[in-house]
Amino acid sequence: MKTFSLFSIAALFFTLVACDSAPEEIETICLPVNMTITLVQGSMTSKIIADFHYVPESDLIDHITWSNHQTHYFEYDASNRLSVVRIMKVDAKVQEEKWFVYDGSLVERVDLVTRNLDYVYLEPLDSIYSGYVEMEYNGNLVIRESEYEISAGGHKEEYVRNLSYEYDMEGNLISRIQLNPKTGETENLTMAYDKSKHPFGGLQYYFNGESFVNNMVSKSVQETEFDYTYDLRLNEYEYPDIVYEKLGSTNTRIFKYGYIIK
Repeated sequence: MKTFSLFSIAALFFTLVACDSAPEEIETICLPVNMTITLVQGSMTSKIIADFHYVPESDLIDHITWSNHQTHYFEYDASNRLSVVRIMKVDAKVQEEKWFVYDGSLVERVDLVTRNLDYVYLEPLDSIYSGYVEMEYNGNLVIRESEYEISAGGHKEEYVRNLSYEYDMEGNLISRIQLNPKTGETENLTMAYDKSKHPFGGLQYYFNGESFVNNMVSKSVQETEFDYTYDLRLNEYEYPDIVYEKLGSTNTRIFKYGYIIK
């Protein structure tokens, strides 16, 4: 699976990168192990830390622990394809799940399930089918996601979101357009890239097209009243080290990344 959207996860939405170690030209594998996000809003500053844990003797993500009381668990099928992502939100006592349905190597549908958790042991109390996302491809690249929400006790289906994507010749995501089918409102996002590789593109993660860790050199948000700036700093291996995002004069996000070199 190559490209998809989270929370965007995005969100959360990650890759293996190969580093050239001259002069022997031996390929070294670099895996992300942590990410720190510093949020500056006026005079207020807060920090979120994510730690990545891998399945032993593999490059598959087992789980991600977040300092804001979330844990993301990853499960795989017999072919090592990502089959389930479970996002446990301790504060809200809710577990959100994404179940992947494949057509060959490509995800054609993601079923969305929500479970309320027991307040003491955090065990699931129920299972609520909350919706699904359908994928459309051009080759191996996702060009459209259509999301449907199930409500009213499972009796009402509503078309709630449409995402369309464009890529450059290298397969980098360069444009994302989000449409609200109910209001007709759209949100446009464009990105530009340098020659370095995306550090999470090879890891199995739900939509790594635009994760928090990438090789973007610029990003613009159209139809916003604020000025947006994006500044990427690379480490000695030409991996993203620090990214500064600034929206307007008072809001800033600073991303700092850590890797293990294998």
